[in-house]
Formats: sequence, C-alpha cells, structure tokens
Amino acid sequence: MNTSFKITPDRDFLQHFLTNWRTKSISAEMVELLKENSGSDLYAAYGYGRWLSLVNPDGNSLKKAETLLAWAGSNGVQDANAALAIMNYDGRIDLDKACHEIHAYLMQTSYANGSELAQYQMLENLVYGGYGTQKNPALAADILKKHLDKNPGADPIYYDLLGDALETSDPEEAEKAYLTSIERSNIHGYFPLANFYLMRGDKEKAYSVAEEGARKGAVNCHRFKAMMEQDDFLALSPEEQNKLHNEIAEGLDYAIARYDAYACFLKGYLLHVGFLGYEENQKEALIPLERGCEIGQSTCFFLKAYIHYYKRDALPPEMRASAADIARTCLQAARLSDRENFTLGQIAMGYVSNLLSKYDDEIEKFWLKEYVAANPEEDEKDSTGVISVYPQGFYYAMDVEEDTMDQVLPQLDYDIVHYSPALQRITKALGLDKESCHVAMLVDKNGYMEELPDNMTGTIIYGHSQEILGTVIFVLEDDKTYRLKPFKGLQRAYCFLELLKAATGNLLREPTSEELESIGEEIGGFEEYDDPEFSDDAETGDEVQEVEEHRQMTEFEAKLREDIENCNLCKNTLRVTLPDSREYWFRSNEDLIYKLDIKKAIEDNIVRNGGYMIDEWLFVDSRQIPIDIRSRICFNIGENQSS
Repeated sequence: MNTSFKITPDRDFLQHFLTNWRTKSISAEMVELLKENSGSDLYAAYGYGRWLSLVNPDGNSLKKAETLLAWAGSNGVQDANAALAIMNYDGRIDLDKACHEIHAYLMQTSYANGSELAQYQMLENLVYGGYGTQKNPALAADILKKHLDKNPGADPIYYDLLGDALETSDPEEAEKAYLTSIERSNIHGYFPLANFYLMRGDKEKAYSVAEEGARKGAVNCHRFKAMMEQDDFLALSPEEQNKLHNEIAEGLDYAIARYDAYACFLKGYLLHVGFLGYEENQKEALIPLERGCEIGQSTCFFLKAYIHYYKRDALPPEMRASAADIARTCLQAARLSDRENFTLGQIAMGYVSNLLSKYDDEIEKFWLKEYVAANPEEDEKDSTGVISVYPQGFYYAMDVEEDTMDQVLPQLDYDIVHYSPALQRITKALGLDKESCHVAMLVDKNGYMEELPDNMTGTIIYGHSQEILGTVIFVLEDDKTYRLKPFKGLQRAYCFLELLKAATGNLLREPTSEELESIGEEIGGFEEYDDPEFSDDAETGDEVQEVEEHRQMTEFEAKLREDIENCNLCKNTLRVTLPDSREYWFRSNEDLIYKLDIKKAIEDNIVRNGGYMIDEWLFVDSRQIPIDIRSRICFNIGENQSS
C-alpha cells in the first residue's frame, strides 16, 4: 500500500488507516499534507488525528488527536468515532481516567453506521481478547471466512487476522491465509508468517521470510531477530555474536525510529536482562521503554514498572519512581491489555494505600474484579482462620473453623471495629462486598488499662487519630447479621496480608521462630484451640498419626514432582493443593517453592518447554515477555493431593 496518497472522502482513503501499522507507515510528506488540511477537511482531520493517537510525537499530540477525531466523527466520519472509542478505553483521551462506557457507545454506534475500523477492531478483539471482549478465535475465524467468501476483493489484512485465529486450531489453513495476504501485496503479512514458522521450530524459514519482509518495507520484520533465544546466540562464535548483535541493534533502532512500540519493549527488555550482546543496564533500558509508553505499548508500561519495583537499587536516586508512580504505570498497563499478576497486584495495593485515589471509580468498576479473578481460590470450603497482628509488627494465623468461632473468640476480651476507610478498601479489593461481608478488626479492650504497647498496624487501619494498643485480630463479618467468620481459602488470606502490608506502608512481617514460641504466652495472643474429643494422654495415637502424616507428605511430594514433570509451565499455571498443615499456612509462593525444594524442577520444566531463565525468578517464553515463575504455581490448602 502506498505511503503517500490523495485525501479523498471514500473507502480508498480510509483503508490507509485501518490498522496501526498502516497508519504509522504513511510517509512524512503525507503526514504534513494531512496536517495542513486537517483544519478544513474532515477526512484529513481523521487521518491526522488517527496518526497522532498512535504515534504521539509530542506532549500535546493526544489532546490534538481527540479534538480532530471528535470533529470528524461528529460530522459523519464513522471511522473517527471508532478511533475515538479506542482512545477512550486505553485512557489516552484523559490520562486520569479510562472511559469504558464512552468506548462501548462509540464503538457500537460507529459499527452500526458502517465503520470498517469498528468492524476490524471487533474481529481483532475476538481473536486476541481485549477491550472487554471474551476471546473466541473460533467464532472470529467463522466470521472472517464468511466475510472473505462474500467479498473476494476484501482487504488482505483480513487474511492476516484469519491466520491468527486459526494458528492453533488449523495450522495448515493459517499458513495459507498468511501466504494469501502476502500474495495480495500486504507487506505487513510477512511478520505474522515469519512468527508462525518460528513458533513451529522452523527458524531458518522464519528468518528468511522476515528478511524478505524487511527488504520490502515491513518495519516489524527489522526487529525479528531480536526475539531469538539467548542460547542460540551464545552458541555462535564471538565474531558471529558481535556481527549479529550489531544487526539486531540496527534493526531495533530502525523500527523504533518508525514508531514500532514493540521494538521499544524488546530493546528495553534486552538491556534489562543483558541478552543478545547487550550489557545489562537498567537506566538505559528505561529510555526505549519510555518511548514505548508514549506510543501506548502495554508491555513497556509493565516492564517499566517492574524495573522500578524490583531493580530500584540499580537506578540513580533521581530516577527512582515512587510507589504511586509505579502503581499508575501498572494502571495504564492494565488499560492497554496487560493482565499480569504483578500489574493487577500493584493496582490493588495502590488502591488500598490511597496512592490511586484519583482513579477509585475506575479501579472499583474494572480492575478489582480482575485482581480477584487473577487470584482464584481452588477450594474455599476449608477455613484458614483468623489473623492476628502483634505490636512488634508480625502476624500469626490461627486455624479456626466457622462453627468454632463462637467458642474461641469469647475467650478474648475485645471491641469490634466494624468500619474504617482502610478496612472498606481492603474489603472491596478482595471482592468481599459482593459476598455481603467485610473485614473487621478486633481490638483489645484492656489495652490502655494494662498499658499495652502501641500497635502501628491497628492504629493506621483504624485511622481516627487514636492509638490502638495490644494485639489486633482480623476476621470477616457478615454485613446483615454481624456474625464473625474466618477467612476462607489460602489465596484470599494471602492477598489480604499483601493488601494489609500495602495499607500500612509495609509494616507487616512474618514472625521469627522465637516470636512464634512467645505468642502463646503473650497477652492477646492465640493459644491453639483444644478439641475436647482428644485427650492429652493419647500418646500412642499421636505416634501413629505422625507416621501416617509422614507417609502422606512423602506421597504428596512425589505426586507434586510428577505433576511438574508432566505439565507445561510456559503456558499453564499448576494449581497445587497442599496438605492442611500449619507449616504451609500464609507462606508466600516463594517460601513454598523453597520449602518444597521444587525450584530446580520448575526451571527444568521452563527450559524443556521452550522458555529460558533470565534471572533468579524470571523467565521468558516464545513471546519474549518476562514472566515470574512464582506466578506459574498456585498453592492452596486442602486435600493431600496436587492438581
């Protein structure tokens, strides 16, 4: 497709802006022509606004894009309304909010009024998921086939989309679709075809197709080799490595200069991990990532936040982002389709700590449910109990079944804090408000009389300029009956602890062994509830039970290693149900991985299935996206089995 063309009020003109790649590929002369005519010609206004929205060359670009697209759209250019809808969903109209309702209205009305951009976007959403659409490539493929059958001269980009929809279910037909796209002179079809071959292990063919695409003007093909595996690079001689590194660096810089946002991510990522001949440099990594963020690439926002969070010490003090900035960066990553646990966790923690108060409505409406969905509980039937926080700053969990709450808690002399702003935020973040219950805090009645030490966690959570003294206890409380209930499910309790840490400025910590030994005697501490059905002198029974528990643990660990051996952690999450033992309660995924001695088995699984480790906890799969191995194992407490 030509990068310079006439401004005409017809489909031929609109086709040049149907995809992001086409829009970014128009010539500098064409951009200038659109700019000159954007004040008087509706179609020029649309074209220039669409280009500004995707390229964002300066600080005022997005606002200019909004104005131009709104003018063109209100005067009948329906593709302008569709482009405006996308900007609203992405939070690129007003960076302080994402307007999903406006997106839905504009997209639906523009589609109903014949916008091809809206049609293409909706099909793309079905293929990949996103913009509030459930992923359904099979349905997309069916629609695309019917569309192409009815329209033999249809735009070749629909063949690219068909190939993506069929890539997993029907590889042969997917390949045919990509080849048809190229045969019909779509230079942007070379990259998906090259990637198709790469995913199927035909590297030679993949690189050959990418090189041909680069020669013919496909910008993304210039950075194709930047996705190669580090092991393949290290297998080359030093001279070959140096030559290839220079080629990769040149290709990335070429693509970045032509507004390739994913090239920004790749360069940032390679500098972050020190791969393919790049020296690890977190400061330098942020430069292309910042440009990728300006263009609107979700992975750039994710990696930028990740570096600031986990590699903070590697950055100069003046470059280090605040917790609020990290949370805002993750919010924008989520708006642009990133759904990593790290991203959603930072949003939830930013919400409960009031770092994102400007975005409360948006977070409560959209992102908290995503956070809850990203942390599913395999079995919520088993109670995990109540959580106490001591003045020294550590927490402890006591296993209490719901039907024993009335027996255990009356042993304690407490007042109930039913509500505080912090408790309400934690309740919403956990999705408890949808279950007609909330987090409550039990406070020692005798704190002042007995001159107990200040509990900073309790004081902050209470939030009424009054010191809370002694141990505090967190439980759930029914909204209607005010009946106290335990936390159910390990994952929910773990999320609660993470949110509680965030709400209190990370004051919370795990107890030391000495502290664990002391809390049974400490005022306000928990003593294990004694079931009257068991006597203290049943020594023989205890010994038999210990033997049986050891046997079950051995079987569990053997089954767990078998499960790790047989699954694909590059693609899937392994859900592990731990034996209901105190030694596993409220431990982080990292602690459990070490305790069960399965880190090496996980890493071997990653390598075996085509990924590779880039640091102690991160790996990348074929997409070259960094993923934390801790997110690939989900632990729950319950039956003595793994799943």
